[in-house]
Amino acid sequence: MSPDSDADGSSPTVARIARLIDANIAATHAFQVLRARKAGTTDSDFTRGAPTSGVLEELVARQASLLSADPIALKAWAEGHPSSFDPSSDLDRIAAAAIRIPESAPVAVFSRWLSAAAPTARDEQIRAIASLHQTVMEVDRDGTLLQQQFRSYIALGLPVFVGQLGLPGDDACLLRMGDVLSPLTTNCPFGTSPAEWQIAGRKIWNWGEKHLHLRDDRVIADEMLREPAVQALLPAIRSLAAQRIVVIGHSFTAGAHWASPSSFVAIATAVLARENPRVEVQQHASGNLSPTQAEEMFLPAALAWKPQVALLALLMWNDADYQALQRMLGAFTAARTRVIIFDDLLIPMEADGVAVERRARLVREAGGTVIGVGSMLKGSPQRGSFLSLDGIHMTESYHRIMAHAWLTALARTGISRSGSGSSW
Repeated sequence: MSPDSDADGSSPTVARIARLIDANIAATHAFQVLRARKAGTTDSDFTRGAPTSGVLEELVARQASLLSADPIALKAWAEGHPSSFDPSSDLDRIAAAAIRIPESAPVAVFSRWLSAAAPTARDEQIRAIASLHQTVMEVDRDGTLLQQQFRSYIALGLPVFVGQLGLPGDDACLLRMGDVLSPLTTNCPFGTSPAEWQIAGRKIWNWGEKHLHLRDDRVIADEMLREPAVQALLPAIRSLAAQRIVVIGHSFTAGAHWASPSSFVAIATAVLARENPRVEVQQHASGNLSPTQAEEMFLPAALAWKPQVALLALLMWNDADYQALQRMLGAFTAARTRVIIFDDLLIPMEADGVAVERRARLVREAGGTVIGVGSMLKGSPQRGSFLSLDGIHMTESYHRIMAHAWLTALARTGISRSGSGSSW
């Protein structure tokens, strides 16, 4: 039995699912009240009547445990089948706390809006999507707890973004949603402006499509493989010798980022997996990643893997980063790993070109290769669509162009090493 089979919304399955959603809503509110107290913003309706911080901290810990449950076991329990999931461990304890959710809290405001916008949707469907928006508004746990919520709700057969309820999801529509919700929302320990509601909606939409594989690296790879420009590269890609490519980069390389269905690295990797699985790709990514951080976090594992090629995409914040980059280049050179970078990925904080030039010079001097994409990106007819809503990260149009550029570079060079620094 699935929740979708219970049209009246009154089955035991639906009731159990509702308990899980309500527990997440209560515990997420507990976390956010704690955040408000730490910030000293305890004068609003958002925090009024909340229990002691000790109680709230326990609820936060219970939620983390609840969301670590096996989604298959969770689904079996919800459907009344034998299961290893024990509701008394966490679920019942969260419910027993009877956390009050203010009518002006984001989750309540969003629930009322979505109920009116999608009148045929059932309450548990509305609450699931509202719960995800509640969590994403705080930003802090985007990459951790929020993603666990997605997995749990999908396993339970719940919708996870408004498009599944028939609502549009273009940026203009999401901003209109924000225009409605923002003035109804109480003072919170995070932003609730129309633009912040808009970004929250975009994040949930894009991550929902990724989790459901409606639009992710594999889908875009399949689309690109039908394009003549990519088909022209396939003979060279298929003839590449077995090799290992390690990618160490900032969020522009991370397929999990919300701004696009995937990153150029993940899309190109999906193409390689289909067309030439002899080419293996290992990826290490972290937001705002600098050489200083990469050297400590990722370089040992990258060297241990013994790659033939290393693609680096790192942000230069200070002189220590340039020194760290030099050490990384030396380590890869000693390991006979060819280093490649792109000259200019159009990162907004590098718009003055200083870091772009200095980084490229270091790589060339170390015998690495600098692939020129900056001029191509700046001259692209699609450049106006590159920037995402946060004004930093890039949308799908950018990543498709960059995936083609990366595949072109691999098709042209294979694993050959140049004896001195080079540029394309």
